[in-house]
Amino acid sequence: MCRMLAWRSEEPLTPRAVLGADADRLDALSRVHCDGWGYARVTPNRTIAIGRGTEPAHRSSEFLTAMQDDAASAAVVHLRWATEDLAVNLGNTHPFSAPYYGDQVAFVHNGMIPESSLLLAHIDEDLTNSFRGDTDSERYFGLLMTELRREDGDVINAYRRTAKLLADFAYTSLNAMLITPKTLAVACLHKPENRHADFADDYFPLTWGVQDGVVSAWSMGVRPHAADKRPLDNGTLLTVDIASGAIDVVPLA
Repeated sequence: MCRMLAWRSEEPLTPRAVLGADADRLDALSRVHCDGWGYARVTPNRTIAIGRGTEPAHRSSEFLTAMQDDAASAAVVHLRWATEDLAVNLGNTHPFSAPYYGDQVAFVHNGMIPESSLLLAHIDEDLTNSFRGDTDSERYFGLLMTELRREDGDVINAYRRTAKLLADFAYTSLNAMLITPKTLAVACLHKPENRHADFADDYFPLTWGVQDGVVSAWSMGVRPHAADKRPLDNGTLLTVDIASGAIDVVPLA
């Protein structure tokens, strides 16, 4: 299980600037979500730059530097808490990435999909051949990328097709954040009935808001002091056009 943050801003901002009064929350959360960290951002040249590490974020000088210095107009941050005894290694560390219409796409996930090996038959072979780990999250990403190709880059329809294919799986959550040089997408899709009893009721619900022109979305615990907090309804997809800032929230079914 993991914690996630995403944003889009008019001017480049560092993660600490986006978090404001909650600038130390990722450090605190990484003491539990301690199995690696990842950061994907849109560069001034409109490419995707990715950093990741397997150590707890609060012990990583690279992570701390990125949070303080690496400004971006759009980005996602991920703190990993490994499940099902999956290895803590770089291959299993989010974000996962793949080529995307001449650009790059990056993806982070929070949740668990049991029997994810069943997804492999539905994923394009070149994507499975490029997998660098053995997580359900990477297979979920591969399935989404396959559908994104079939939908000619239409993120909303690709997510809807992916959600339909996974509807009968006993997943805990398909909550995810996808970033391309053009689009930021945040999916809120979880099954409360499959949530482990050790997790609080609000562990999977996502929140989003707009403050001072910055659109952001986050997992529980990441932005407790945010001035604008709006629940992202379960079964919906938030999309933000990175160039214009246009926002859309659509159902996934």
